[in-house]
Amino acid sequence: MTIDRCVAVLCLAGFCTAATAHEGVVLFSSSWLDGVDKRIQFQRPEVKSIEIVDLQRGGIDKAVKVTINKDEDYSRVANGAPRAEISFNGFLHFQQKKEYSVSWETYIPDNYIFDTKQPELMAQIHQGPAAGYPPFALFFSEKGKYEIHNRTQSTVDSVNSFFGNLADDRGRVVSWELRYIPDATGESAVTELKKDGKLVYATKGVANSYFNDDGAYLKLGLYKADWKKKPSDVETRTIYYGRVSVTVVN
Repeated sequence: MTIDRCVAVLCLAGFCTAATAHEGVVLFSSSWLDGVDKRIQFQRPEVKSIEIVDLQRGGIDKAVKVTINKDEDYSRVANGAPRAEISFNGFLHFQQKKEYSVSWETYIPDNYIFDTKQPELMAQIHQGPAAGYPPFALFFSEKGKYEIHNRTQSTVDSVNSFFGNLADDRGRVVSWELRYIPDATGESAVTELKKDGKLVYATKGVANSYFNDDGAYLKLGLYKADWKKKPSDVETRTIYYGRVSVTVVN
C-alpha cells in the first residue's frame, strides 16, 4: 500500500499518523468518530467528566465533552486542582527548534456564563518538567476576553496578550491553529495563533519554551486552578472540543 493510500485509510477511520512529505508528518489527527485514541491520558475527577458525545454543530459530528463542577473531589487529580483534561504526554512531544502546526476546535454552549472573578485555562502546551507554568496557555480571562501566556521557566520571559470577545463565541464552533517552533534561546522561536483563520497572536525570536525541553506536550480541557480558593461566579463548566490534529512541518 502506498503512503498516500495508507493515509487515506487511516483518516477515514478517524485517526491519521502520516502524511505526504510536502504537508509534513501528521503526528495525530482525530474527529473522535472511533472514540478516544488509547494513547491519550485523562486527568479528571470522574469518568463522566470527559465523554465523547454527538454534537452536530458547525460541521462537528462527534466531540469531546469536558465538564467540571466546583464541589467535586479533585484530590486524585494532578495538583489537586479543579481540572478535566486530555493529555498527549504518553506519545507526542514538542522538540526544540522543530516547527509544529496544532489545530483544534471548540464549542462554547449558548448558556455558558463566563466567570468575571477568575480565569480558566482551556488549551495548553505543558512543559516537560513536572513543575512550573506552561510555555503556551490559552485562557478564558475574567476580563471577558481570551488571554494568552507564552513563556519559558523564567517569569521575566513571560508574554501575556488579550484578544477577542468571549461572548461572541457562545453557540458556535471556533477553529484554532497554532504554529509553534519551541526554542528556549529565542533564536528560532515562533508562536503564532490563528482564530477562525485570522492571526490573533504572534511572536518571533522570543523565547517560548523551557531550556533543553524536548518533552513538552499538548493538553486540551478545562483547568480552573483557584476555583476552590477564591471567589467565583460559577459552579459548573462544560465545553466541547471538536477535531484535533498535530503536524510536524520539519
